[in-house]
Amino acid sequence: MPELPELLAPAGSMEALRGAIENGADAVYLGGTRFGARQYASNFDLDELAQAVQYAHQRNVAVYVTVNTLLHDRELEELTDYARQLYLAQVDALIIQDLGVLRRLRTLFPDWELHGSTQMTVSNVEGAAFLAQEGLNRIVLARELSLTEIQKITELPNIEVEVFVHGALCICYSGQCLMSSLIGGRSGNRGRCAQPCRLTYDLVDEEGQNLIDGKKVGHHLLSPRDIKTIEHLPALIAAGVKSLKIEGRMKKPEYVATVVHQYRQALDRALEGSFQVLEEEERRLHQIFNRSFSPSYLQGNPGQDLMSYKRPNHRGFYIGRVRSSDYKQNLVHIDLDETLSLEDEIEAWVSKGGRTTTAVKEMTVAEEKREKALPGEVVTLSWQGAFRTGDRVFKIYDHELMNWARQSYQRPSLLSRIPLVGQVTAQVGLPLTVTYCDGEGNKGQASTEDVVQIALKRPLTEEVLREQLGRLGTTAFSLESLECQLDSAAMVPLRQLNEVRRQAIAELEKNRAERFTNPALDEEIWRQNLRKIQKPSPLAQNDTVTVEAGKRLSSKPSAKPSGKASSGPLLSVTVEGLAAVQSAIEGGADEIYLSTEGFRHRRPFQVGEEKKALELCSKSGLQAVVALPQLYRVEQEKEVEAIISRWYSAGARTFLIANLGYLPLLRTLSLTGADLQIRADYPLWVMNTEAASFLREQGLDSFTLSPELAWIQIEKMMQVTAPKKGLTAKDFEMIIHGSLNMMISEYCAAGALLGERSNQKACNKPCLRHKELYLQDRMNFRFPIYVDAFCRMHLMNAKDLALIEKLPQLAQLGLGRLRIEGRTESPAWIKKVTTIYSQALKLWRTGKLQDQHLQKAVTELTSCHQAGYTKGHLFRGVE
Repeated sequence: MPELPELLAPAGSMEALRGAIENGADAVYLGGTRFGARQYASNFDLDELAQAVQYAHQRNVAVYVTVNTLLHDRELEELTDYARQLYLAQVDALIIQDLGVLRRLRTLFPDWELHGSTQMTVSNVEGAAFLAQEGLNRIVLARELSLTEIQKITELPNIEVEVFVHGALCICYSGQCLMSSLIGGRSGNRGRCAQPCRLTYDLVDEEGQNLIDGKKVGHHLLSPRDIKTIEHLPALIAAGVKSLKIEGRMKKPEYVATVVHQYRQALDRALEGSFQVLEEEERRLHQIFNRSFSPSYLQGNPGQDLMSYKRPNHRGFYIGRVRSSDYKQNLVHIDLDETLSLEDEIEAWVSKGGRTTTAVKEMTVAEEKREKALPGEVVTLSWQGAFRTGDRVFKIYDHELMNWARQSYQRPSLLSRIPLVGQVTAQVGLPLTVTYCDGEGNKGQASTEDVVQIALKRPLTEEVLREQLGRLGTTAFSLESLECQLDSAAMVPLRQLNEVRRQAIAELEKNRAERFTNPALDEEIWRQNLRKIQKPSPLAQNDTVTVEAGKRLSSKPSAKPSGKASSGPLLSVTVEGLAAVQSAIEGGADEIYLSTEGFRHRRPFQVGEEKKALELCSKSGLQAVVALPQLYRVEQEKEVEAIISRWYSAGARTFLIANLGYLPLLRTLSLTGADLQIRADYPLWVMNTEAASFLREQGLDSFTLSPELAWIQIEKMMQVTAPKKGLTAKDFEMIIHGSLNMMISEYCAAGALLGERSNQKACNKPCLRHKELYLQDRMNFRFPIYVDAFCRMHLMNAKDLALIEKLPQLAQLGLGRLRIEGRTESPAWIKKVTTIYSQALKLWRTGKLQDQHLQKAVTELTSCHQAGYTKGHLFRGVE
């Protein structure tokens, strides 16, 4: 049987860490006060983190710290010192997202274990292999993969695979979401997601007609169920998964303790070869927290069976139905299917009025007061509400379960202990020696400073030694047995006996921790590595973003471009389809990105049209760039390879990529002698120049700036590029107009709600029947839905990005390209918008662009997007 995988638990606090460890976690992951993807968790300062590491290591538990957010250049400098402190605190591994962080940490700490966060969106074999080559020891896979896909990745050498097995599920591919950022300025990529996906939405058409019955279906159309895979543990083990990860750094310690305990028991049974999930384990997992459960995508795309449309929070555990109620006396009689106890909290899903809750303070069964009512009994309790016979009742707080969970990590008598064998030698005239052995080959030994004396009154006895040497209450140990070599008249003061016990235990703890100890830092090599990392310009001292800081971007256009920027940036346009290519050419584009995403659930270019598209660009003297789909999964590899092959055979030699998995595929072409150029799109998240340097070292030619960057940050990045190895401002591109993709998801709201896709039923493709589909929020903003050629859902921002008013200042930055995103738009839209921007850039290049030209452009653009425009994060930045 394959090796039993690591059980990895979350720890949002010291209590949660104890709850995880005392209930059987093999490793815990936690966040420090900086750079973690759960900035609203309690998290650990450096002193607390050192205590956590010591507590864990003494119990043979590894500690991983999250540094899994995107950083700015200034923060990378802070990270250097922060990471050094974590390394010296003996943290076992860091979990990272940012490519700039990967480059810096791999340079500074070549022997430190690094794990690629699920925020890196590793969804294919090629991406996993690339990251293994770049020094990652482990990758946390995207949660959208099936068991078959997971197994193909686990077969790779030199890298471990970690998967989420329980807890909350993001509806979007992790690391690809801009929804919280664009709607509220709180970035998931910066650890501050506001979870707008858990809010209410309606599915509407272009006329605003609601296409579903919200009362019947529910309104939480982007709110998925929680993951639960306990029943799939044998399959995950067989697939070769190294680490099973429980989500929940924002959850209470009792939640962590309960979930870890159930999975620990089930895993141990799997090792014994007789696996089954016990009814009590299922009950506890449901009771402690659930939004209903799903195995996520382990068995394929479940469609509507993935979702919790009616509520985004804890559903509780079903315990029975209302038999009858007395409205006047506020009494309710409930037929119980499960146990109910005093101090429990319950919720009724009433026929009218939604839900009502109460805490059980008093109850009776057959007019007898009870502390507990059992299944099959009718319980009566005081409860005000409009109840009807048959209303369902759920337990949302189980007093006994919470007490059990709390005691599992708080009550000393219940804490797990490491049994020790003690040895003591007490011979008159020699120091008393105490040795503790832990059964794993580790030992700690100490001797008294003074020699053993002859007792005048009370000689040492085995009982006294056992009592004194067994006082290990604040440690991870318990004294299982004690071997004594004791002179009959030996005497040692108790204070010395206590001191030698402490010394021996301290040495044992030190020896046990050696397996977790990071190699000592060679200070000279450390300084050499620091010199390898290019220092940022002094200008990058403070890039904190405020509205006031954004005002540095003057509203007055430059009368004339200056210096080397006189030619200005190129205008690039992303399109789908031959007609759109022609429109972009006629509108004055300098470069055209040929999108292969297929935003209307069909190929944007039919087989054979690739050559025609390239010829159209070539005849007009324009650079053509093939924009590959934003991402792909293992099972789509052949289809992706076919897309690349068709375009390459047609003559394409420049590609835009948004996923690291494309690099090995394109490198295969370059090995054949092709002179390829590869550009990075924004989902590769260039938020700092270190990330750009990493991508340049991989052979990429240019880099799209993250849409989450503010003006002051972009400005400073351009100012620090010159000293960076091989980077100039012209290597960067910025999106300045068009529809921004807030979310990409394997779950499709249209397919699930209109196409009836489920575990048992295939989608009937409603996206082809409806001209336009939107999710409409409670403020009546409409977010367009597009389904791509792979049946993935793309949710766009309600307002298009438009930076025409700031075009002169943006052009002055020295960027290589300014991009219009038009892949979801009609040829007429593309021609009009491209024309507006190209004419403005021509005027700027000749020094003739004035305020009135920009105001006219704004007016003309208004007709292109009736919902209005946004300047994105240009001034506000993100938290």
